[in-house]
Amino acid sequence: MTAAGRPARWVRILDGLAGLLAAGVLLFGGLLLLAAVLAPALPSAVDLGSAAGPGWDRVVAHLAVGVVGEAVVRFRGRWSTTARAGADLAVVLAAVVVIWWGWWP
Repeated sequence: MTAAGRPARWVRILDGLAGLLAAGVLLFGGLLLLAAVLAPALPSAVDLGSAAGPGWDRVVAHLAVGVVGEAVVRFRGRWSTTARAGADLAVVLAAVVVIWWGWWP
């Protein structure tokens, strides 16, 4: 931390990136949950045939990474700079992995 009690700029940038990715993955997890619940019934209700929706593994992975990432964002202010940066890097890495796994073939 700097003399004024604020973390260094690179830590604040990493904090912002981790927070953005955690919120985005959690939002997509919620949307995937809606799609998983509605996809089997909604298309057939409007005569478009059947749809399977996203797999539950993708839904759970997105929600888990998003919830854990948001927990890190919530509690990291009390941690040391090293722990904070490590937790932020773990959130960024987990978000990138779940996005890659869930959205690329």
